[in-house]
Amino acid sequence: MAVRDTLDLIGGKWKVLILLTLNERPYRFKALAQEIGISPRMLSREL
Repeated sequence: MAVRDTLDLIGGKWKVLILLTLNERPYRFKALAQEIGISPRMLSREL
């Protein structure tokens, strides 16, 4: 059950990309959105 819960949590189009990008170094919110190529609204929703 724990694996399923984890996959549900990180599932989706953007979450893995967000995690991989943040793994490189810390980003400010706007810089993270620009680095990934995602709108600030969608980034806020995914976080």
